[in-house]
Amino acid sequence: MAATASATRYVIFSVSGRILALPADSVRRFLPLPRLDRPPAAPAVVAGLFRHQGRAIPVLRLDLLFGFEAATPELYAPLFLTDWRGRPLALLAERVFNILPVPDAERTAADPGLTFNGCAVATIPHGGPHDGGTATVIDPSRLLTEAEDRLLAAFQAMADERLAWLGAPDSETGEEAR
Repeated sequence: MAATASATRYVIFSVSGRILALPADSVRRFLPLPRLDRPPAAPAVVAGLFRHQGRAIPVLRLDLLFGFEAATPELYAPLFLTDWRGRPLALLAERVFNILPVPDAERTAADPGLTFNGCAVATIPHGGPHDGGTATVIDPSRLLTEAEDRLLAAFQAMADERLAWLGAPDSETGEEAR
């Protein structure tokens, strides 16, 4: 009996024209881009906030976080809802191409010139056997430094408090949070 090769499922997507991948198990849900509130104190990498299941969810602009050319989000830009150290966080992408399993043996080291602030950890093939395309795998646990994490946590806590005080509606349901 032959041994089965292990594979990891990846979400293949683009940001500023670059093809990236996240492990699929790090994505809780895909959401369409809701109306975002952008408080004046928000850091540039935070596209804004939306309310989802009673929480203020910050939306990170990966283009700015990784130092890519800034790209204005389109109307139907997808969001990846993830967990960042026990808190919900959304990542803004241009387009989602596919979710596919890639044999672990086909994963290669990331190009050292494409570190994206230390987030790029590998390269994987994507597409059909004749496409020859590759995607850079991003490690979601490396998205933010500890200092950035503390600032984002404080910003999110302030936004949660403000939205609760205002009784702001949930972006998904349009109903007030209770």
